[in-house]
Amino acid sequence: MAVISMSRGFNPEKLAYLREMKGYTLQQVSDGTFLSIQYISQFEHGERRPNFEQIIKLAGFFGVEHTFFLNSVDIPKNTGATFYRKLQKVPKKKYLQAERQTKWFSMFDQELSAQLKIGYGSLPKFANESTSVTMLDEQYIEDMATSVRKSFKLGVGPIGNMTLLIERMGIRVNFADLTSEHIDALTDQLDNHFYITVNKTNRPSVRIRFDLAHELGHILLHSHYPQSDIADKSNHKFIEAEANHFAGALLMPVEGLAMDMASTNMEYIVSLKKHWKVSIQAMIYRGCQIGLITDQQALFLRQTIARKGWRISEPYDDSIEIEQPTFLESALKYKTTNPDQLIKSVSSFLGRKHSPNLKLVND
Repeated sequence: MAVISMSRGFNPEKLAYLREMKGYTLQQVSDGTFLSIQYISQFEHGERRPNFEQIIKLAGFFGVEHTFFLNSVDIPKNTGATFYRKLQKVPKKKYLQAERQTKWFSMFDQELSAQLKIGYGSLPKFANESTSVTMLDEQYIEDMATSVRKSFKLGVGPIGNMTLLIERMGIRVNFADLTSEHIDALTDQLDNHFYITVNKTNRPSVRIRFDLAHELGHILLHSHYPQSDIADKSNHKFIEAEANHFAGALLMPVEGLAMDMASTNMEYIVSLKKHWKVSIQAMIYRGCQIGLITDQQALFLRQTIARKGWRISEPYDDSIEIEQPTFLESALKYKTTNPDQLIKSVSSFLGRKHSPNLKLVND
C-alpha cells in the first residue's frame, strides 16, 4: 500500500522545538516512535523529509495533531533578551524547556488575540531604553517604581493584584509548572511581545507576587540590553539585584511602608504581611534598605526566621490568595458568545490535541 507523502509542508523546526520542550533526547524519541536516531536527526535538520506515516508517529509520541507539523503557524521568534529567576544552578536543557513552554503559550495567545482583535502594550516612556549595560543608580530604580504607581494611580499602599497590574500594561502572564526545571520565573520577548511565565506549583502568593514584580523590573530596566551582555557573569549579579530592588520598591514604597511599620518586632511585622501581601523576609529586607530597621535588628529578625523554620514556609502563606491571570478569560467572555468553541477552534488550527484550561471569570 502506497504511503501518502506530505513532506513538502513539514516544518523541521517544530520537531526540534517539541523535543526540547519535553526535554527528550534523540534516543528517547527513537524509542517512542521506532524511528532511527539518524532519521530523527535528519528530520530536525531538514536533511530528510518524513512521509505521512512517520509524521503520524511523531505526532502521536509528542501528543499533538499531525497538522502541527504541516500548518503555516511559525514558532514565535525571540526578539529581545530572556531573563530567568532561579534559586540554584540550572542546566541549559532546563532553560530550553522553560522557554519552549513560554513559546507554547505564546502561539496560542497570539492566535487567540488575533481572533479576538485584542492588542499588546508597549513599554512606557519612562522605561530604560539604554542598550549599554551599566549599574543603575538606586534612586533611578526607586523613581522607576514610583512612575509605575503614578501611571496606574496606585498611591502608596499595597498593590491589590500584581498579576492584573502587569496584564494592564499589555504584558501577557502565564502560570505554569516549572518545578522540574527548577525555575521560579522567566521573561521573554517573543515576536515583539513581552511574556512572563511564573512557576505556580507549591508556591505561596507572596513569592509569586515578588517574582512578577522582579520580572517587570527586568522589562522596564533591562529589556534593551543585548542577551550576550545579560548572560555575562560580571553583569548578571547586579542586574538581578536591580530587579530585586525594583520589586521591593514597587511592592513596598518608602512612604507607605513607613506609615505602617510603627514597630519592628517580629509579631508586628508578621501582622503586616497579610496587608502588604509580601513575605516577612522581603519586608525585613526592604525595611532595612530604607532605614526603618537597623542592621542589628534585621540580623536578629533573620535569626528568628531561621530558628522558626520560616525560610521555606511562613505564617499566612496559605491564606493569601494567588492572583491568577485573567486577561484572556475576560477577553473571551466579553468578545465572543461561544468562548469554548473559539478555544477549541484555535487549538485545532494550531494542531493541539488539548485546549488550554481557561476558566472564565465570574460577573
